[in-house]
Order: sequence, then structure tokens, then C-alpha cells
Amino acid sequence: MTDLFRGKLESTESEISSNEENSEELNSSGSSISGSGSESESETSSGSEEDSGSDSSEEKHIQFVDSKLSILGANLETIPQKVRNEYSTKAQQLDLSHNSLKDLDGLESFSKLKSLVVDNNMLASPINLPKLDHLETLWVNKNQLKDLDQLLHSIKKSFPKLTYLSLFGNPCCPNFFIGKDHDDYKRYRLYVLYKLPKLNFLDSSPVQLKEKQEAKRVGKFMTVKKPKIVNPIVIPEDDQEIDVNTIIRKNSKKQSARFGYAKSLYVGKRSEGNRFIKDNQL
Repeated sequence: MTDLFRGKLESTESEISSNEENSEELNSSGSSISGSGSESESETSSGSEEDSGSDSSEEKHIQFVDSKLSILGANLETIPQKVRNEYSTKAQQLDLSHNSLKDLDGLESFSKLKSLVVDNNMLASPINLPKLDHLETLWVNKNQLKDLDQLLHSIKKSFPKLTYLSLFGNPCCPNFFIGKDHDDYKRYRLYVLYKLPKLNFLDSSPVQLKEKQEAKRVGKFMTVKKPKIVNPIVIPEDDQEIDVNTIIRKNSKKQSARFGYAKSLYVGKRSEGNRFIKDNQL
């Protein structure tokens, strides 16, 4: 009996210990499962935070108040399609300053636009301007526009109601703040007003009536054209052998001097030169 009882007791203790070991394994596995679940939840939440962060970073540059849309310093190279779809029929004023715009493609969808500001971008010549029939104000300061004629032609064609224009900081606009360029700026101003007679404001000042009259009178003569060099002068290098006849041919179509015999006749009673002329030279 004692042996039997002792055997049962030992077996019972072994079962209890095995059960305790199994429970510990279950607890450890459960904790690992719950841990992995929490990690996945944290990953999901972090992913959603990143998505919302990217969306918010785009949205923080966009401001729309009272029909005025501003997207400043967003490093835009083109106008996003999302912006066109959402604001093209609402915006009457648009400010895209301090971006990296190289063109204005897509702006034709802003059919109600009256004011456009694209200062401090990368717009360069030749530029293709969108057709905006209601645009009255164009600020395009500090870009890379060089061809004034092409720009004015495009403005006149695309913005028939334009009355306010500013081109400061472009190569095509003389620097008004340097004294020696004041005359150049005055000629530039008359030429722009000649091309765009509807302007009431140019760059930093309103257009006076006498300016419009003067532009109408002499504006077309205010362009400065570079002379066209047909036969450029050839300057030989220091160590280059000089061929005089070659330089003469390249620098002038008509030679001013020739070497050889010429038909000459000295006249006069006291002329002694005739005696040096032979009969076959006359």
C-alpha cells in the first residue's frame, strides 16, 4: 500500500510539474504573439502617420482665401493636376512665387484668373504663355527671361486685358536702380508701352499720359539691335605666321590697293614724268 501510494504520489507530482511547464510555454508563446501584434499595430500606425505627414506637407503650402490661391515655396516645377482640378474654376488670383517653375502649362484651365504672380521662378525665353482672356495683372519678377520681343508678343496675344505688368530682375529689363542704366530703362519703358499701349502700370510706377504719347511717337525706335558683322576682322596669334594678302581678302571684299602696272599719264608742260613712260605702257 505504501509503495502504491508512493507511486501514485510521484506520478501526480510529475503531472503537476508537466502541466506547469506547459502553462509556462503557453504563456510565453501568447506573450510573443501579443508582442508581434502590438508591433504590427505600431507599424500600421507609423505608416498612417507618414502618409498623413506627406499629405500635410503638401497641403501646408496651399492657401485659398477669398478666391485667392497661394502656393509659395513648394519647389513646384509644374502646376499639379490636383491643384488644377480643385481650384481652376474658383481662383481669381494666383500666387506661385518662390518655386522652380520652368513653364506655365496648365494655367489655361484657370478661366476666371485676373491676377498672376510668378516671381522668383525659373521661367526662361522663349516662353509659351497660356490664353487667359480676363488676366489684368502679371508679376513675373526675378526670372530668366531674355527675349523681350518674344515675351511682349506672347503677352499681347495671350492676355488682351492686361493693364499691370512688372518684369524687374529679368535680363530683358535694364536695372533701374543703377544710375548708368537709367537711360536704358527709359528706352525700354517706352518700347514696352509702344508694344502694350493698354498698360496703366509698368514695373514700379504708374504710366503717365505723356509717356503713352511719347511711346506712340518714338517707341518703335527704342530697341537696340546688335550690328551684324559680315566679314569679321581676323587677328593672327603672336606665334602665327602672317600672310598679308590672306588678311586683306578676309577683311574686305574690295581691296584698296594693288601691286603691278597701272595706266598713268603725266600731263603738263614741265612734267618730267612722261619721259619714264614707254610707248607700250600707254
